[in-house]
Amino acid sequence: MPLYLLIPAAQVFFIIHAVRTGRPYYWMMIILWLPLVGILAYVVFELLPNAHQSPTAQKTMRNAQKLVNPEGDYRKLAMQLENTPTVANKRALADECVRLGKLEEAERLYRDGMIGIHATDAALMLGIARVRFAQGDAAGTLQALDDLRAANPGFQSADAHMIYARSLEALSRNDEALGEYEALSHYFGGEEPKIRRALLLRKMGDAQAAQDAFADIKRSVERAPSFYRRNQREWYQLAKQNLKA
Repeated sequence: MPLYLLIPAAQVFFIIHAVRTGRPYYWMMIILWLPLVGILAYVVFELLPNAHQSPTAQKTMRNAQKLVNPEGDYRKLAMQLENTPTVANKRALADECVRLGKLEEAERLYRDGMIGIHATDAALMLGIARVRFAQGDAAGTLQALDDLRAANPGFQSADAHMIYARSLEALSRNDEALGEYEALSHYFGGEEPKIRRALLLRKMGDAQAAQDAFADIKRSVERAPSFYRRNQREWYQLAKQNLKA
């Protein structure tokens, strides 16, 4: 059967199966709106014994749920905060607001949490920096991160370091950004800082160093275990594309 007929047929089959076996109604929406991902998630979570315990399967299901119902977690966290107005719940909802682009609400929630003993809470201060970065305010991001470091000298965060480096680059402080990307590349869990460093080298006019860096990234990922290759596919593809450029 041709693929364009096979997929609708599979959708009908699994929707009927979900209805007849009393599965939750959301499976019908997932299978209908996300044919391939939805069918795969249904098979993994509903038909294969213990498959739901797989981290990959859980990630697939979470992604499918976010595509079908992008504000589902937001509503759940908002209700959780209403019932239990703790700083931890404010932060959780603020983090979700950042993911959804609800930046003003995110900042309000982070600041609402910064009271009393939490006035210089590192996670909340980092949240403010993330909001500034998402708003495109590079100078504000650097100031927020400087404030965070002053209040919490021992705080370490690869994500904070990354947005610091990217903000430096956005302000054309390229030599400083290059140094930060280099430092990040030694401990960051992935190829992103190496790619950003290579792109910055090219922007600064050092084409050969950039090409060498792209080639090194390509070789490094190709020699890595399969799970790492899957996780770094985006950066690997960028390295390959820029080697051809």
